[in-house]
Amino acid sequence: MGFKIIHFLHRFIYVIFFALLLFLVGLNIYMSRGYSSLSMHMPEYFNIITLIVAVLIAVCLFRFREKVRTFFEIVPPSLAVVGLLGISLALQLIVVKELNVNPSWDFRAVVDSATRFVETGDMGEYYTIYPNNILLTCILVVIGKIISPDLIVFQILNVIVITLSQFLIYRIATKVAGKAVGIASLLMSVLFFPYFFYSPVVYTDTFSLVFLLLPLNLLINKEGEFKEDIFFIIAASILFSFGMLLKGSLIIFTIAFSIVLLLNQKKWRKVYFIIPFIILLVVKSLFSSGLYQFNILDKEKVEERSMPVTHWIVMSQNEDHLGKYSQEDVDWTKSLLEKYPRSKVTELHFQEFKNRIAEKGFAGNIQFNIEKIGHTWTDGTYYSLNKLRRFPEHPEHFEHLMDHKSGHILQGYARVQHLVILLGLLLALRLKEKKSIISFTKLSVIGFFLFFIIWETRSRYLVSLTPLMIMLSCMGYLDNKNDQKGLSENNKISH
Repeated sequence: MGFKIIHFLHRFIYVIFFALLLFLVGLNIYMSRGYSSLSMHMPEYFNIITLIVAVLIAVCLFRFREKVRTFFEIVPPSLAVVGLLGISLALQLIVVKELNVNPSWDFRAVVDSATRFVETGDMGEYYTIYPNNILLTCILVVIGKIISPDLIVFQILNVIVITLSQFLIYRIATKVAGKAVGIASLLMSVLFFPYFFYSPVVYTDTFSLVFLLLPLNLLINKEGEFKEDIFFIIAASILFSFGMLLKGSLIIFTIAFSIVLLLNQKKWRKVYFIIPFIILLVVKSLFSSGLYQFNILDKEKVEERSMPVTHWIVMSQNEDHLGKYSQEDVDWTKSLLEKYPRSKVTELHFQEFKNRIAEKGFAGNIQFNIEKIGHTWTDGTYYSLNKLRRFPEHPEHFEHLMDHKSGHILQGYARVQHLVILLGLLLALRLKEKKSIISFTKLSVIGFFLFFIIWETRSRYLVSLTPLMIMLSCMGYLDNKNDQKGLSENNKISH
């Protein structure tokens, strides 16, 4: 591929990312869906007050970035990492203790299935309908057999996963942009709203974090670039593939990785771009075969009862639910599977998909998608408070948290933090480096945006993307293009 074509593709990605960020920042200025996730009324001046606070914080961070960088450079890395991760553990364990929930929705299905398999060797019927969630249950089964299948054990595992992810955010950001950005990214992740409020909820949203960060940490060298060794490319592809098995939307990371390989590898090595897809097919095939071979799932039942991929595509156009989960669509798909073969169900889904788009009309589709995007991208709580509200062990604790004053402060904190991160992403556009991780992040954000237009959506689905947003945002505020120091110079704790 010629230099001009590669340059054009880099510019094209830059322009699309720039336009997308302008749209998302603009949308977040006028729209905030944190309150609506709890079906609560938003105070009249909430949006403008939080916007002013967020802009002031962003301006101060950028205006005094050299002083902030100097401060973080002075702090001993070991002290910063141990101290901040200690705070993170404390926050998460407090939330688990005080805001614990009795499992419901798919969270309950995953935990109950794991417990049932440990005790009886049977998964139950849930995974004949939703086999896409089974990898997390397999992980919990292993932990349940080694330790205990109690909910608290799974929740502690969730806390460990989140804390490990925060450490990996620090490691990666330090490799790419130096110690100051690494510590800033760690601080942001420790204080990040959904990371501590999702600690009691054992589900794919938080577990997906390590299937993004482990392969990235493996790939990135001390200069902050992707390694060219095929061994690391294959190893990272395997981890990305398991991420996709854990949560379907993570296929975006495989696609982004493949495109980065195509853009950044030299000469004949550009053919490496096909490796992530080959590995994905192999891993998916072997995993599915293993589930059937060891009688964890019944292949005939899965083929007969599991939801076709088109189910989520149809649900994405449900006007009454703004493209979010719809029990009516679930019941409809189940009834179709009872009457027709899967090929016919898929055909009916596509027909309904086209009908729903046609019924809304041109203006209606624009309005629908703006609302759908708004519910996905303008909720700074990432739907976490909604999940904590469902069957809490201590209802009085949640009610006290969400009372008139503290509830508004909490929502304000979430929105301000979300806006600060988005504004940092805008500032990151000033960075001219064509580092692999920056291209990977831009492609991932673009991919998630497009994916959740054509797929059933929810703001919590973006949790998987947030490590990239946090790191690039901190680079936008603090990174100095004249001072690109690697991990070897700045990070003694990594040795």
